[in-house]
Amino acid sequence: MTIATSTSGRVSTVPTTGTYSIETGNMKKSMDVKKHKLEENEKMSLFYAEEEEVDNRDAHQDLTLYKRSCSEILKLIQVIKELKTSKSKEAAAEIEEYKSNAVLQFVLLKKLNRLAHIRCKKVRESTNEDKLRIDRYHLQLQNLLYEALHLQKEITKCLEFKSKDEEVELVPIEEFYENAPEEISKPKITHNDSHQQTLARLDWELEQRKELSGELKKSQEKREKLLKEITESKDYLDSMQPKLNSILQATKPVQEYLNMPFDEIRQKHRAARHLPQPLYVLFMQASSYQEACDPDLVVSLEGDHEAARSLDMETVLEEFDSDSDNDDQDKHSSKHRRKTTESRKSDRKLQVLRKHPLSVILVIGCSAAQST
Repeated sequence: MTIATSTSGRVSTVPTTGTYSIETGNMKKSMDVKKHKLEENEKMSLFYAEEEEVDNRDAHQDLTLYKRSCSEILKLIQVIKELKTSKSKEAAAEIEEYKSNAVLQFVLLKKLNRLAHIRCKKVRESTNEDKLRIDRYHLQLQNLLYEALHLQKEITKCLEFKSKDEEVELVPIEEFYENAPEEISKPKITHNDSHQQTLARLDWELEQRKELSGELKKSQEKREKLLKEITESKDYLDSMQPKLNSILQATKPVQEYLNMPFDEIRQKHRAARHLPQPLYVLFMQASSYQEACDPDLVVSLEGDHEAARSLDMETVLEEFDSDSDNDDQDKHSSKHRRKTTESRKSDRKLQVLRKHPLSVILVIGCSAAQST
């Protein structure tokens, strides 16, 4: 930079040559950048214009044009070759003209090549879009098939559903309409609707069960009351037993004096309960005859009282087993029976032939008046 002083005393600066050259270089660079951007914009506009042209052109026509251009180039090359071999003076101008035509054909081929690539790119993109759309539809189809399968399973589950009301034994339909009130039976609705009919029958069953539950509660209360009374009476009788025993003990001298042995008679009758029926009848008749008519007749029991009691219990158990065997035979044919018919018959035969542990002893006495 050069500093200059004027006559007025002001100082001014004048740019030197180096500074001017730097500014000129920067301007050239900016111009080159703008030019490059313009070229890129032109290429992009040309590219988009060719894309629109691809949409408007027919691929078959481009193929025909490509074949025609290739044959034209071959013809031009053949003509140029012939002109070069002829070596005439006018051939040079014609060769240049044919070269220009060939270059135009090559430009056309280049354009067709670009259009073919653009068309191929568009076909590939549309194919990918169609593929994605098909995949999306396929996924939707799989989802719908899965949902349909799930619904089918739910339908099958509903059809196979067994409600608890099927296990309830409802009253017959005729009895239901006969006994149930109209506000529950609703005959105008339930006659034509099986579902409403089932609901009404369940309501009637519920009402009946409520009534039966109330009756059961009353019966249980009554039973508890009776059990309480029985318990009180039993306690009262149990409390009387020691008093009765003491009274009996106190009356023993009187019994001996009056020759009325009530304790001995009671014990004999208690033991006589274990006798078989024929001996029991004999004992009771003989005892009654002794008391009423013949005091010289002596009736007594001899034998093992405990064995007789055990034998009596076995007889009761066998009768119970026989009844249970008959029930089992009715329900389960001949299974689970404890004894067969033959074995029971043989056991009964042995019992009949076996001697009973107790014996009835009758001693008949004769008085002096009767002996004379």
